[in-house]
Amino acid sequence: MTTRRLVTALLPVLMLALAAGCGDKKAAQAPVQDPLVRPAVLAQSSELIRSNRGAEAEAQLGPWLEENPKSAFTAEGHYLMGQALFAQGRYEEAKRHHDRCLDETKDRTLKALAHLGRADCSFQLQDYHKASRQYHWLEEVYRDVTAVPPDEVLFKLGMSCKLAGFPETGDYWFKKVIELYGTSEYAEKARREHSWLSQDENGNPRYYSLEVASFSDEQKALAEAEVYRQKGYADVRVERRPIVGTDYYCIHVGNFVNRNDAIKAKEDAELAGLKTEIRPSWLLPPKAGQR
Repeated sequence: MTTRRLVTALLPVLMLALAAGCGDKKAAQAPVQDPLVRPAVLAQSSELIRSNRGAEAEAQLGPWLEENPKSAFTAEGHYLMGQALFAQGRYEEAKRHHDRCLDETKDRTLKALAHLGRADCSFQLQDYHKASRQYHWLEEVYRDVTAVPPDEVLFKLGMSCKLAGFPETGDYWFKKVIELYGTSEYAEKARREHSWLSQDENGNPRYYSLEVASFSDEQKALAEAEVYRQKGYADVRVERRPIVGTDYYCIHVGNFVNRNDAIKAKEDAELAGLKTEIRPSWLLPPKAGQR
């Protein structure tokens, strides 16, 4: 066999050997991560923060931020680091990471979350004037971002104004929360912070209602409240009340401008076979002629 024919005969074998060698080399290389796929460390850190394990989240995020200073997800990493530090009470450090996030992201939702985080830091640092400006900026510019609860922002704005020495302005924002989000957790808090709704000059509740039942299950409470409405009771509502770490959903009926009226209503209810308890009511009393 001539040399030329020998080479021609061996060429397919040589090509297969080369191909196999290339495959082994590729298999030995570390896989390249898609730069547009959200890193797992961010999802893990988010879960840790939600579980109040800020120190563990910080331990994960720190090395990742050092290794990825220009990633498409670096801004989110700084936001999460801010949240992790906030959870540990390190508000100055947390604020710096929220500022980094704001500098590096163009994402509107992430910007809104970072603004909220920064305002929360200012509030915890007792810089209430700055916090009120930051919450107000959020309310004005980012009210369309659903990731930021508007009732939370309005309530915190009211608290900042109140603690900054402007109680009337605080009441204005508390009233907004109550009017727009009457059944939310922050509306309930706003009723307690509003200087006119919460208590009188002697520190007593301004209004009273009768509690007729309570449930640990909200849906059961709502269904039972509807039964009372069908029976003709006025101003029936369900109010959430935390007791020793557990939420209870209490059915209240009526609004009374003083305790004597509430006592009389309680006596009438008991004559009708309905057992009730007098409770402070944070809702405005019904207008004349309304139920």
